Amino acid sequence: MLAGTLVAAGPASSFDTGAAGASTRMALHVMPFPGTPDATPVSQIIFSSLRAGDLRSVQVTGSRSGPHRGRLVTLGHRDGVAFDPVREFSPGELVRVTATLRSPAEGTLSGDLGARTLRFHFQIGVGAGATPRALRSAATGRPPAPGPARLQSFHSEPDLHPPIVKFTGHLDARSGDVFVTAQNGAQPGPMILDPKGRLVWFAPVSRGEPMNLQAQRYRGQRVLTWWVGKFRNWGQDMVLSNSYKTLAVIHGANGLNADLHEFQITGQGTALIDAYRETRTDLSSLGGPHHGYVLDCIIQELDIKTGRLLWEWHALGHVPLSASHAPVTGGSAPFDYFHLNSIQQLSDGNLIISARNTWSVYEINRQTGSVMWTLGSKLSSFRMGPGTNFEWQHTARLSGNRLSVFDDGSAPQEEPQSSAKVLRINQHAGTVSLVRRYTHSPSLSANSAGSAQILPDGNVFVGWGPEPDFSEYTPGGRQIFNGVFVWGTATYRAFRFPWSAQPTAPPKIALVPTSDGGVTVYASWNGATDVQRWQVLEGTLPGQLTADGPRSTRTGFETPIHLPNRPQFVAVQALGTSGRVLGTSSTASEPPVGGS
Repeated sequence: MLAGTLVAAGPASSFDTGAAGASTRMALHVMPFPGTPDATPVSQIIFSSLRAGDLRSVQVTGSRSGPHRGRLVTLGHRDGVAFDPVREFSPGELVRVTATLRSPAEGTLSGDLGARTLRFHFQIGVGAGATPRALRSAATGRPPAPGPARLQSFHSEPDLHPPIVKFTGHLDARSGDVFVTAQNGAQPGPMILDPKGRLVWFAPVSRGEPMNLQAQRYRGQRVLTWWVGKFRNWGQDMVLSNSYKTLAVIHGANGLNADLHEFQITGQGTALIDAYRETRTDLSSLGGPHHGYVLDCIIQELDIKTGRLLWEWHALGHVPLSASHAPVTGGSAPFDYFHLNSIQQLSDGNLIISARNTWSVYEINRQTGSVMWTLGSKLSSFRMGPGTNFEWQHTARLSGNRLSVFDDGSAPQEEPQSSAKVLRINQHAGTVSLVRRYTHSPSLSANSAGSAQILPDGNVFVGWGPEPDFSEYTPGGRQIFNGVFVWGTATYRAFRFPWSAQPTAPPKIALVPTSDGGVTVYASWNGATDVQRWQVLEGTLPGQLTADGPRSTRTGFETPIHLPNRPQFVAVQALGTSGRVLGTSSTASEPPVGGS
């Protein structure tokens, strides 16, 4: 781990890491990190390398609120111990912390060689709260509802109306299903599509908008995760099992809302989320007001089971305002200087993050919070080779020495079209070179969002943000597939993951009479991935059905099965490989139910 340079904060109204006075070499493993300018009034103080027994005493004093009593809370063997104050701090005050240790060994563990006492301070921010006005104003209104021809409808699931998606080209099934979130449509919701473009699962969202659907691992199991919320009011991250049972709902800590941009589950079973906070800052050095407001971007690591905060990082304490390419705003609009949009934890615990408005990707030291390197734009630690620059980018992911990133290049326009890029980083030489650039045919320009994912077979899967497309490319750059929402629905990101699931709810059935005197049985099972065939059960009594009806191969989300007669009672069984029964629907009877 490298020790970084952190700058001691002045008053919250004038803090700027690029323009502050003399800096102090600090590498303490504590949070809020020394020099944080805008901690929240309900912040706890974390000693991430210590246990409760390592501390003789902790003295916490606010410059306005005075001494604070609190209790020590163990966070876990890896995450240290927290001092949880009994009462809140005052906005704008400087908080000083003095921790007396049992021995010099604890000082060394905490990043201060041989120290028996740790001393540091941080500032409490002054601002409008956890819901920034810039994000509220960025929320787009929902367009008029599309006509029925642009939505899917099902007899057996009459309440589901996901948008129609058209596939062109070929997807290799070995890379898994397609994960998107239908936004701004008549019925928003997370949805999974199989490699042939057929709907696998759709969950309508009646409150808020969905973002960022992924398959991740939690406690050794494959789970579904996504964010849902309203930019103006609230946000939360969802964790569902492979039976679509809710395992956890993640909220921000320290009075902050979970933001839409990122949610990653770590190998330790914790959650990394982002949050935005509006805080008062002097913007005069950038041509803005003395008493202006800035949007700080905050990363929190949370225990999924308890919701307890384990780690927190503030961009404003580590990256200068002058690094931004965003315009400095006046009046009541806050300066969105950083705009964090992706987080990735590396094997050593450090983080790779992407900041849209500084045109940069950063490696963050988890222990000290310091910026280990910056890639791109004004403060780059590397010499950027031809074609490696990016602007307004999203979804940076590092694998070995290769970094994938979605280069929006737009809003304002900086490049002729958006693209996904794979870059090679040579840390020894301090250089970055272009491996490949992936563009859409015809060209697209995304003014927000987007994603780039390197698949296990080396192909690259790209989501085009506000454009209704998502595409796949060979490693050499040839576009082999494109999916598109047929109406103006968009998805924040688009991914591919292997997914296997069986819902706890039973399959659904609907009966529709036909003109030949028979009936069509419609069978579906929202979210089931292993159904190979459907077996029709018939009988004259609901409790005595037999498998005398036809057996039909599953043809899509909903499979129609024609019966030449009209049995009094009908059900369907979902069959897997080797004819194994996976589930049985409820019983439908004449007169027909569930359709017309």
